Amino acid sequence: MKKKEQFNNHYIAIIGGSISGSEAANMLAQNGFRVVVFEMNKLPYGKIEDGLPNWHVNLRDRQIAEIDSKLDQENIRFVPNTKIGLDINFIDLVNNWGFSAIILANGAWEDRALQIPTIENFIDGEVVYQNSFINWFNHKHEYNYLGKNYFIKNNIVVIGGGLASLDVIKIVMIELVKKQLYLKKAIDIDLFTIEKEGVTSILEKNNITLSDLQISKAKLIYRRTAKDMPLKTPIDESKESIEAARLVSEKLLFKYVEKYQFDFIPLSIPVNLTEENGRLSGIILQNLEIKNGKVVPIKNSFEKFNCEMIISSIGSIPEKIEGLNYSNSNLKMRDEADYQVFGFDNVFAIGNAVTGRGNIQESKQHGKQMTEIIMDKHLTEDVFEKWLTNHNNQIKNKVQKQLNSIIEQIKAQEVKPEEITQEILNKTTEIHKKIKFTSYKDWILLNTPARLEDISKNKDNCKCS
Repeated sequence: MKKKEQFNNHYIAIIGGSISGSEAANMLAQNGFRVVVFEMNKLPYGKIEDGLPNWHVNLRDRQIAEIDSKLDQENIRFVPNTKIGLDINFIDLVNNWGFSAIILANGAWEDRALQIPTIENFIDGEVVYQNSFINWFNHKHEYNYLGKNYFIKNNIVVIGGGLASLDVIKIVMIELVKKQLYLKKAIDIDLFTIEKEGVTSILEKNNITLSDLQISKAKLIYRRTAKDMPLKTPIDESKESIEAARLVSEKLLFKYVEKYQFDFIPLSIPVNLTEENGRLSGIILQNLEIKNGKVVPIKNSFEKFNCEMIISSIGSIPEKIEGLNYSNSNLKMRDEADYQVFGFDNVFAIGNAVTGRGNIQESKQHGKQMTEIIMDKHLTEDVFEKWLTNHNNQIKNKVQKQLNSIIEQIKAQEVKPEEITQEILNKTTEIHKKIKFTSYKDWILLNTPARLEDISKNKDNCKCS
């Protein structure tokens, strides 16, 4: 039997269809394996669709086209709107579906919890987490958007570090300025223009200040200094390289501060909230200092800021799936293989499912050798695309190495009888019928949302704020 014909007798399940999942599915399909990709969302694009701010239009579209090209092929069955652990029990998937292997490629969608007393009283009201916030920002203009809704208030505090938090505070300032320009001055400027030119430039062109618009600067709270913010990875571990990266991070941060007009509060962590009449009224920060490279609290040193809203941007982790073993927030892996899941012979993990790293924005620090270009062009579309292409190529290369080892283990397994593989087809066909799925192309066409850049000129069909 030829190798591809032999592999065709194995069905592989992949959980998650974005960068890692689509790469794995494509590689397996090209080797003759039959693949089922389970995706919890309607679309397989992950953070490209829901975590990358929507001003990255061309970049988003190119990344989406690449994922489509990998998933839309004969040996791959795409099963959307199906969350493993909710719609399908994971242990049932392992034991009763008949897959030769299951590969976890699910992304990091769960926000790390902000540890502040009484915070639960304000969640999704005055306290918002990054993932749901950016998802709202990217999709709130859609006529059929049914997700969480947020009203961006004045006196906002953003907690976090890295480019993820900078994206969040950019959104805050862009949305506030856009809205107040229209309400106070009858000036209508789209968010794409404000993002590209910057808040400072837009205000100067119109001879207006934030005070004129009754806007208070948002505040970014970070536990270390500007130099410590992970915006640039050192080229090597030498002291010179590390210090150079720290200086670049500091310069890049303050370029953001200048361009988008927010305040940066370093060496601080939130320890408590204040409220009035059941509403959030302020945040209390513990002041910190760095001793021997470690952040330590300054005894009896606190600062209070009035605020009406807090957005937490302190990182994301993959959601836990019942039936799997975890060590704290990380999926537990076998000691002898960093891709094989502890407790199972035929369950593997790749990408964020293994690393527990956060979303696309938090990974920007891995774009090496880009710093001077970033400093010169301030994260233009071309520069960001070079970073994302480089970052995704790193993911693909690692996935390919992991899959080579996974394939060798699958080859050694007993070939499944035809009636078992037919049962997989029957079960996935039932899901397809339930959600009215006919083909990958038709499903994507039907479920791709209206793009803000396409409808921003037609306000009647847009729920833009």
